Amino acid sequence: MSLRPLKLIWLYFKVNIQNLAAYRFDMYMRIVVSIMHLISELMVVWIIFTGTQNVRGWQWQHMLVLVGVYRMVAGGIRIAIVPNMRKLLEDIREGSLDFALMRPVNTQFLISIREIVVYRVVDMILGLCVAAFGCYKLTGQLPLDEAILFAVLLAAGFVIVYGVWLILGTLCFWFIRVQNIEMVFWNVFEAGRFPIVIYPPGVRWTLTYLIPLAFITTVPAAALIGQESMLTPNAPIWAILMAVAMFIVSNRFWRFGLRHYSGASA
Repeated sequence: MSLRPLKLIWLYFKVNIQNLAAYRFDMYMRIVVSIMHLISELMVVWIIFTGTQNVRGWQWQHMLVLVGVYRMVAGGIRIAIVPNMRKLLEDIREGSLDFALMRPVNTQFLISIREIVVYRVVDMILGLCVAAFGCYKLTGQLPLDEAILFAVLLAAGFVIVYGVWLILGTLCFWFIRVQNIEMVFWNVFEAGRFPIVIYPPGVRWTLTYLIPLAFITTVPAAALIGQESMLTPNAPIWAILMAVAMFIVSNRFWRFGLRHYSGASA
């Protein structure tokens, strides 16, 4: 197995670290903003559970785990998926995607690793700490037995999000103002801060199978808690199948889009 992809990732990682070092104060302020966002999400949980003991079977400890998972996913998306897809949209619009196409490496791989926002790792660390604290308050111990399944489902969630973003980015081969769709994505993603079971049946089905938000936040959180009753039937299997399907579909659509790219040199 060639180590070239790992070396390339490490190279871009170092470049992004160097760029970040030039604006340290901006990085510190963004970390503070991330902490404030987490505090506001925890305050929402506190407000909800001052008037009730549980929400459709979810106690405050469960909600802490979900908030932690949500923060981890949001941070992971902002580390590499969102910045790389934004750059892709810009490259397609300006015709500078040619520079990526001429490199002796898989183009989809290259356009997925060029931008790495390192300080967003703080979001994932904070989310992991909150989720671990919620699990500890629930059972008195850390869920080591559920950690592997949780990691697999979390990875599946990232693949699903990546596939969605790659499809949105590929649309830029035909449409000019695709950036506005990003706001729609984040507005829908906000619904992932709450368990899918609180929504009406029609919305719940939509957010599970049509817009697979449940497989991105609720399913990994429920798996970490170890509450099978909080999952839809065969949810882990569905999550993995959904991830595989999204990756294949987005890859095929990306290749189809490349055939319609004229570029600046055309």
